[in-house]
Amino acid sequence: MAAVNDLTWPRLAVGLAVAVGLLLLWWTRRPRRVPAGLLVAHTDRLRSLPRFRKLARRELLVAGVAATGALLLVVGTIWMSARPVRQVLADPDRNGRDIMLCLDVSPSMGPWNRQVLDSFQTLLAELNGERLGLTIFSGAGVTVLPLTDDYGYVAGELRDAARAFANQDASYFAGVDTGTGQTNQAGDGLMSCLQRFDKVSKGRGRAVVLATANDPVGAGIFTLPEAAREAVRDRVVVYGIGTPGMDRTALAQLAAAAADTGGRSSVVEDEVAVGDLVRAIQRNEVERLRPRPAGIDEDDPTAPLGVATAGLVLLLGGAVVGRRR
Repeated sequence: MAAVNDLTWPRLAVGLAVAVGLLLLWWTRRPRRVPAGLLVAHTDRLRSLPRFRKLARRELLVAGVAATGALLLVVGTIWMSARPVRQVLADPDRNGRDIMLCLDVSPSMGPWNRQVLDSFQTLLAELNGERLGLTIFSGAGVTVLPLTDDYGYVAGELRDAARAFANQDASYFAGVDTGTGQTNQAGDGLMSCLQRFDKVSKGRGRAVVLATANDPVGAGIFTLPEAAREAVRDRVVVYGIGTPGMDRTALAQLAAAAADTGGRSSVVEDEVAVGDLVRAIQRNEVERLRPRPAGIDEDDPTAPLGVATAGLVLLLGGAVVGRRR
């Protein structure tokens, strides 16, 4: 839907119009030399002749057409020089979202992480422009998949990760310190995932899907509430995925952390539930980041160009007809 035309540089149009007006005023008032000619008496009879009247009317018509053409050409040119624009409603990019999968890789999380990964694989066909990433953590956080919208590459990495969880492939988890006696804090894991976001200044929506049993081991650096406050500051929404049988206090803390960021949490007990939660997250993100149509200015020279063209045609037509008289 377009709004009424407007001018980008209205002062330029006014200035040019004033200049043209002053030029015409000077032209009409400048001293004129009387052309040499022959004085003829009794021209009333000549002017009353039908042929003379016909030629006089034709002369006036040609002059009127040429003058009208010149006026339209000047008006169209001045109008176009002011750069007319119209406002149109445009839908901004609806897919400017980054989703980071943040998976706790402690041994008890294996089956649930695999289901989360399988669900996101089925969701890939529904994505269009979103970027997806994967970070795993235990004692430390490791980026497995940087944020990308290369869905072919994403699908391969998610399959490899799901296979590693299913087979308990220790080599896949190298660097996260999952051995006995090491630390494992959901707060540290969330902070690690928050640091994986790039393009912070480009206004993209950001979300973290945090799958964890929230079973602290050892002494960490950040608690889950502290990490949630950092997510709020960075405008990142956290969605929590808990596991069956997790401690009520841990579950309440995960739910509170997600709610503080504008997200939600859920405990999933089977593969269908995980898939439903993942799709709910996608729907929530789409709705949360649904932009309102914005008005943008678009150049619209059609009308002034039409006026100028019509004026040029009339001016040239008058000149051609005038030469043939």
